Amino acid sequence: MATKKTILSIILVVLFLINIIAAALIFVDIQVLAFPKTTLRVDVIEINTDEIIIHHDIQLYNPNSFEMILRDFQIVATTTDGKEVTNLTIDGGSVPGQSNRSYAANDRIVMKGNLSGLLSSKITGVVGFNIFGIITKTIPLEVTVLTSLKEALNKIAIPGITIRAEFGDITRHAINLTTEMEVSNQNSFGMFIQNFILNITTETGSNVGNFIIPGASIPAKSIITIQGSGSVVIEALNAKKLSIALHADAGANIAGINKSLPLSAQIEITIPNLEEFVPQDKPLELSLDIDLSRARGGLKGNMTLEVMNPTKIPFVATDLVVMYYGVKNNQKYLVAEGPFGSGELVPGSTTYFHGDMILYYSKLLNFSGKGFLPDAVFAQLRAKISLPGVNIYIPVAIGSYIDLHLLRPNK
Repeated sequence: MATKKTILSIILVVLFLINIIAAALIFVDIQVLAFPKTTLRVDVIEINTDEIIIHHDIQLYNPNSFEMILRDFQIVATTTDGKEVTNLTIDGGSVPGQSNRSYAANDRIVMKGNLSGLLSSKITGVVGFNIFGIITKTIPLEVTVLTSLKEALNKIAIPGITIRAEFGDITRHAINLTTEMEVSNQNSFGMFIQNFILNITTETGSNVGNFIIPGASIPAKSIITIQGSGSVVIEALNAKKLSIALHADAGANIAGINKSLPLSAQIEITIPNLEEFVPQDKPLELSLDIDLSRARGGLKGNMTLEVMNPTKIPFVATDLVVMYYGVKNNQKYLVAEGPFGSGELVPGSTTYFHGDMILYYSKLLNFSGKGFLPDAVFAQLRAKISLPGVNIYIPVAIGSYIDLHLLRPNK
């Protein structure tokens, strides 16, 4: 009987010792439990006119040999002034020892408050370990990630610009220029553009004009057309080519964020020919009249040039001169010149030029062939039609034959 009691006592003592040792070992194991490795990534995946869509990605790794239990997970995002803009609850679960688990969620932030600074995303929850079903150890979890929405706005697409320009009406000092711009916005939110500044320069870099076109708003995923007009100095037509350089600032106001993007574009304009400014159905009309009378040693001619300018352009006629040729045996030879000078062709009006010349008999005489007088006299008017201060011109030449009845004997 005593022997049985002794054996039972020994067994109890051994079990007690085993329990103490196991508890001690478990306690030591609990003390060396490693905190789960947690990675929280916050990405702004879309910004549109009304909201910002944010993606949260949580990566958890359990480095322990025990199963890890997750519960009460919550993500709260706040602005720099403490205003809460999102509050997400994530279902918990378990993570086996030495393995990973991912949690992902999207949230939409409605535009409110000032999000121009940092967005603070904080994840909180409880991490627990159930060891042999005997002891449960819990560890509070808290991770904070700061996200700058300004960095996300760097992905905003700059509006595309296509420019077309055409010359218009001409005045004494300038030529009008009209522009048409197509501006496209590929973003998912509306944008605005401040004033467009256009500078026009020649190939040598000389500035010949500039003007401002009012800005406009561009809805999301759309294209708008903006009309503008200005002028360049008339001397710009002397250039070989003209360039238009456009500068503007595009911007977006999203959730309190003012984002500004510099815009620039450049095109070249072809210098038009002066003929392009004269309507085909309303050409310049020139009429030359010569009144001849006898004078000492020859014939005196009173010349009148009549020019009708039906356009609105103040053309200038320069180097106006009438060249007189004797014609004999179908050959021409110069006998006199009659200058008119220069002058403006008044728009929508008729301008008259007057001049004198003398056809000397000594110049008219030609002894080739029969007789000593030319068969006829050919008068040719020459002129250069241009614009004030412009070097390019339209050459003009018209001619007519003069009756030399004054030289013939009276019948």
